[in-house]
Amino acid sequence: MKKFIRDNPTIAFGLGLPLLLVAVFLAISGIPALLVAPPQYEVLYATHYNFHNNAHNAIQIAVVGDRVQVSYVGNTQPYQTPRLWRFNPKTGAVREIALPLPAGLAPNSGHPVEAEKTPSVTPIDVPDLAELEVDSSSLAPDGYTFRSGADSYRGNVFDGLFFGSSRYRVQA
Repeated sequence: MKKFIRDNPTIAFGLGLPLLLVAVFLAISGIPALLVAPPQYEVLYATHYNFHNNAHNAIQIAVVGDRVQVSYVGNTQPYQTPRLWRFNPKTGAVREIALPLPAGLAPNSGHPVEAEKTPSVTPIDVPDLAELEVDSSSLAPDGYTFRSGADSYRGNVFDGLFFGSSRYRVQA
């Protein structure tokens, strides 16, 4: 084996360096878990929450005081129903919280209709949120920050290297 490696150092480097690089990256990726405490607080977030798409037939989710308030604006079914999720960092589990639509909504025809001058607002009772106290800030008491996908960099490598990245120019 030693004779083969001495006779063919290129093959030894060609196989050994990638394996060494993988081992180094695995070791480096484990360092933050050793130095930083895991998150302690749950996160409540919504997906498919495209309110600006149709503001007159939509579910609105807001934090009022320390409670989550869910209401429906309009009188027809929405084009897209948002989904509300609760993430537990201790178990890593994500659980969906059901957002029921108010009864008696007219079917959505798919065609834009003239909006009501004063749209009706219907509060929605969500049993899973009734006793839940929330903090609306994006910074948790343990120091973790919640950032949305819009905060991430979406350019290519060339733009990031030569023209700068917009993610470094925007402050929260």
